[in-house]
Amino acid sequence: MRIHPLQFLVGFLLISLFPPVLVSAGQATGAHDPFFVTLQGENAIVRLPDGARWDAGKAMTYITVSPDGKRVLATSSGEDRIYAYDAYSGEMLKRIPVGKTPKGIKIAPDGGIAIAADEGGGTLSFIDMESLTVVKTLPVGEMPHNTAFSSDGKTAYVALQGGDGIAVIDVETMEKTREITVEGAPHNVDISADDKTLYVAGIASQMLDVVDIASGAVRARVPLSPPHYGVDVLPDGSQVFVSGIAGTVVNVVDPAKGERTGQVEVGSGPHGLRADARGEHLYVAVSGEDVIAVVDTTTHKVVRRMATGAKPFWVAVPGNR
Repeated sequence: MRIHPLQFLVGFLLISLFPPVLVSAGQATGAHDPFFVTLQGENAIVRLPDGARWDAGKAMTYITVSPDGKRVLATSSGEDRIYAYDAYSGEMLKRIPVGKTPKGIKIAPDGGIAIAADEGGGTLSFIDMESLTVVKTLPVGEMPHNTAFSSDGKTAYVALQGGDGIAVIDVETMEKTREITVEGAPHNVDISADDKTLYVAGIASQMLDVVDIASGAVRARVPLSPPHYGVDVLPDGSQVFVSGIAGTVVNVVDPAKGERTGQVEVGSGPHGLRADARGEHLYVAVSGEDVIAVVDTTTHKVVRRMATGAKPFWVAVPGNR
């Protein structure tokens, strides 16, 4: 068949503009929505899967994305600042001074406020998302590390790593209302879809505590791999995944049974982890291998590995609070 010169030219331009992507069998898992990763080894943030890279501050740790997917906030623990970006363009919108050694950062489900846990100062910094300014600094307890919001955004739960507790925060008044005792240096925390249960990973205990919010009772303690940890509950509440940066696995926990049901080998140094909004894939920052391991949440197999840059630390996924 003879190819017309115009057809050849169009084909050449299409290949030039949209080169073919080579994937392995394990990579042929469908498209991935954009998500965001802090790179401790490069003082940067990377957006995947397109690989866009944004300059950031010293000792980048945690990262979060607004519910509408338009803004990204990340903590520079080395500069005591939050870096704010436009999620689409990568434009740096502001550097926001906060308390000493900020770690966890979360944006409320309504997108109106963010909370940074100032671990070194024992405070929370409340950030107005419209003005990107701190509107209140609240003393909360020893070594606050990270936060989980209730689904309505009215309550926040903050892990107090130095105080063996979870601070309960009224988001509207920006005040601490109570504290739930959870022993073992609570490090990271997530919440069930029905807002009734907290899942708290402790550095000293090396356990995942399953905590009834209403009573404050610890219903189960689940053994984990070596710390420290990231925790994520699937959107449907069917599974809880817990990393362990001193090991090579992600722990799989059945919340109904309060038991660990398996472990997924992902590579050296898994820490940050977040599922996509559909709960189909889990993105795990494997800090020792400079990759994101993509885990199928049904088969518990690694189906893809995405290069990130040096020392990926934490992951933020639109639609996963």
